[in-house]
Amino acid sequence: MIKIIPRTIKSNRRSRKRSVITALLAVIGFIAFCSTIDFLNARSLANTRGSMKFQFTEETLRQAQDFQKHGQQFESTIATAFFQFKDSKHDIQEYLDWAKNSLCITDAMVIFTNVPEKLAPLREHAKDRTVIVPMEIEDVQIGNDIHLTDEQWGMQNPGHRINTNLYRVWAGKSWLTTQAVELNPFRSDVYHWMDIGHFRDGDYFCGETVVRHPEIVPEDQMMMFMIRGVPPHNIDDPEPVVTIIPLIPGGWIAGRAHVWPKFLERFEETVAMYILIGQSIYEDQALLQTTCKNNKGLCALVRRDNYVGYVDESERIEECYGVPRCKNNAGWIKGGNEFFSMKFYFWHGGNFKFWDPARGYPSEDEDFKLYHPFADWEEGTEVKEKTVLFGEVEDKHQEKKRKHSSIVSLILRVFPFL
Repeated sequence: MIKIIPRTIKSNRRSRKRSVITALLAVIGFIAFCSTIDFLNARSLANTRGSMKFQFTEETLRQAQDFQKHGQQFESTIATAFFQFKDSKHDIQEYLDWAKNSLCITDAMVIFTNVPEKLAPLREHAKDRTVIVPMEIEDVQIGNDIHLTDEQWGMQNPGHRINTNLYRVWAGKSWLTTQAVELNPFRSDVYHWMDIGHFRDGDYFCGETVVRHPEIVPEDQMMMFMIRGVPPHNIDDPEPVVTIIPLIPGGWIAGRAHVWPKFLERFEETVAMYILIGQSIYEDQALLQTTCKNNKGLCALVRRDNYVGYVDESERIEECYGVPRCKNNAGWIKGGNEFFSMKFYFWHGGNFKFWDPARGYPSEDEDFKLYHPFADWEEGTEVKEKTVLFGEVEDKHQEKKRKHSSIVSLILRVFPFL
């Protein structure tokens, strides 16, 4: 069963807010039951704050404390994870090959894994800036105050043959990074979540520090990216729950150390809402976008009309092709595969413009690329095919959305802070 644990709050104001949220979750559950929505088993409540926080081993704690006292301070730390289990999305050797490309960089890193002996040799060159945290896949949570049972995780698989432990890791990215923040071995101000397969395109960054420009991360918002423009049916979409074609990728997320715990709290509330209305949480990108969409001031998305790097207008181009060219040259808007181009933003830096999904989309005049992602392509089939695809997916999910969207919309309008 899902277990949601209210936090013990010193501030009376915060306590009242959390009490209202707890009551709200009960209201959602009651409405869902009355509406014949198939939600999971009853929730049990306890009064223990942060019971899902990870318990680091004594050895890991000693190592982190030693780095804090005697080691070098790094302004930025990357958190990532590697778990070996059966029926994964890709072959284990393929994952290891990608891991070699990701771990050969010289950035400070905290790595969660159930096979530390396989990853330690890959960070031999950066032992003074690496903490490898032994962790079993069953220990991965989605929040400090919310827990799903193995049975519930088994219900998240939408007809795929992929091991549901993969969804556990996907949904656990914010939680894992927050554990790294609490450990804080390198006294960093900026923390990143990076998928360990982010450098699958080659070893072009081996021996180099990727995050050369941590200053681009906003002071009080989570920095996220976009992998596609806005589908026609999503413009001004009032639905509070994202279920299809999310715009935000989960491969790289960045935030200041004090922002990650705040984001995790809001993320937990999103997960609870999905579970209580019977919506699968297998798509972590939808969870991220829903969290941002329902919390003003929480997220800052990099707009699609930004030029990477600090360059003059005369040096700007629309797109670069290939990792070496994108790495060696700044001044472009689109850098190859957008699922894996986030690293270039931190490599080159730039004066980036952001927008907050909770405050509505930028206008077409403000961010033309957001509404016309294929505008620079040759006219013809490509734009048409993409539009048809969005429409087909929308039709497929429309009935399910109608089933619960009115309930969630009502709840969020009554309690806009959720």
